Amino acid sequence: MGPGSPVPPPEEGAEAVDRLDSVEARAGLTTEEGFARSRRLARAADIRRCLAKGRRRRSAFLDLIWIDNALGHPRMGLIVPRFQATAVARNRLRRRLKEVWRREVQAVQPAVDLLVRARREAYGASYDALRAEILGWRDATCPVR
Repeated sequence: MGPGSPVPPPEEGAEAVDRLDSVEARAGLTTEEGFARSRRLARAADIRRCLAKGRRRRSAFLDLIWIDNALGHPRMGLIVPRFQATAVARNRLRRRLKEVWRREVQAVQPAVDLLVRARREAYGASYDALRAEILGWRDATCPVR
């Protein structure tokens, strides 16, 4: 029963509420794919080290900065400046970059810390254009795949 109605909403039929039960809605999404915390370059000290000592490559949409690490696996960090874009546009750009990394680069990349800084032009780039830039970097830095 709602606060304004003495009659509860219908449980069946055409007028039934179209949503999951509260128990079902809170269940977590379990997939094998993800961007594990150990694969993220998130600590400020690691990002500063990469910016100060890393090798750089600038492309049309991205600035790529990388440095070798001693962890035995690659990590990626993202810098997506606002550039007067909406939060929706920033999050979409982040998701696209993480997806390319997770699906196509992470498994074959040697142990490096990669910092990806989006340029203003990246907001207007398609997924395929961003993918091509990251794969071009991977081919230039990792000849053995």
